Amino acid sequence: MAPLHSERLIGLLGAHAVRSGEALSSVDAGFDPANLDAGLAVLPRTTQEVADVLGYCSAHGLSVVPQGGRTGLSGAARSAHGQLIMMMQGMAQIVAIDAVSHTAIVEAGCTLQTLEEAVRQHGLTCGIDLGARGTATIGGMIATNAGGQEAFRFGPMRQRIVGLEIVLPDGRVLGDLTQVIKANGGYDIKQLFIGSEGTLGIVTRACLRLSPYEAPGTTALVSLVDLNSGIRLFRRLEALSHGRLLRAELMSGNHVSLSARDHGADALAEFGEQGDCAIFEFTDQAVLEAELGLAFEEGLISDALLCKNEKERDAVWKIREDWAVDRAFPHGLWFDLSVPLAGMGTYIDALHARLHAHDPAVQLFYIGHLGDGNLHITVNKPAPMTAHYKAISALVYEELTALGGFFSAEHGIGLEKREALAEQSDPVKLALMRDIKRLIDPSGIMNPGKVLQP
Repeated sequence: MAPLHSERLIGLLGAHAVRSGEALSSVDAGFDPANLDAGLAVLPRTTQEVADVLGYCSAHGLSVVPQGGRTGLSGAARSAHGQLIMMMQGMAQIVAIDAVSHTAIVEAGCTLQTLEEAVRQHGLTCGIDLGARGTATIGGMIATNAGGQEAFRFGPMRQRIVGLEIVLPDGRVLGDLTQVIKANGGYDIKQLFIGSEGTLGIVTRACLRLSPYEAPGTTALVSLVDLNSGIRLFRRLEALSHGRLLRAELMSGNHVSLSARDHGADALAEFGEQGDCAIFEFTDQAVLEAELGLAFEEGLISDALLCKNEKERDAVWKIREDWAVDRAFPHGLWFDLSVPLAGMGTYIDALHARLHAHDPAVQLFYIGHLGDGNLHITVNKPAPMTAHYKAISALVYEELTALGGFFSAEHGIGLEKREALAEQSDPVKLALMRDIKRLIDPSGIMNPGKVLQP
């Protein structure tokens, strides 16, 4: 069937927009080598071409796996033989930037970095940032409801969306590309597609809210006396009226030490040897320096480095954003959690104890967004951990719901967290999700098997 589909898709889009065999094997598969297993991909350039392809797929029962930058970590972009990959990089235009209204209309395949650089020329920012900014696409970020480093100020992707254009599984185009934040027209249908991971349709264009850009006056790497002290310091910096806290990132001490030494930054590694660390970016250097001095006197922090230049700032952020831990432990287990700040210290201490009781050889690493309680946890030891996923995940998720947290923060469900979704979510919510899936995608062609278990 694949050659027949390929021929017909070439008829719809042209040979330049259909890839298979050697032409597809040269494409970077991204974070998951199984992303390109379908062996057949299309690269539409317009909304109408997306509609034509989905109309064809609906009529022929051909499953579609949408892909953006392929930077997802939960398996939502994995494909299989007999499916069709829809790559969105052919739709990467910035349609319009409205510097007065603080909005931008952009096609789904545009990368975050491209858009941020364009709006920065108008003194604006997208209000969302993440480590994969150079590859992650706006459509993919909408599909996963991406969060990132500025979510405590601006919210995740869901709160940056003003309007969307979406192609439904049968090829119909849902035009809800409003450009105003007050558009009260009954059910907000577009919200169903934010975070749906391509299981309901394909976003082709979006109107995003922009915010005034504020440059960081200084960046500080801080050794915390303990996690609760870091949270107290965060709240104090956040409340200051003379200056603004732009970023607040958390790292376990062992993560800092390992990553810093991996990059030859032994002086920075010493910060991690003292315990958990945080990165704070603030608009006013003098104010931050004074507040850190007070924090030191009060016993909230044990050390601090204020970056003197961009080179030092890059070195600090490299420790946070580079995944050196994964290179050291390539077969570890990772989790993406949200924990209320009031319970974060208790949760981490209890998790350390549970893991040690389970296996004293296990090491717990974490980085996260201190401002919103999002923790990225990796559980590792020298031996592969894959076979222990079920047992370890039970320890990680224990008491999480009771604390008011959630097992999936910003990387979506994909394939890897379907079982957790079924076990952790309210059954009425799951039933409604299945009803919505059947209503919008009755043939089940959109990213089948992702999010909801078959």
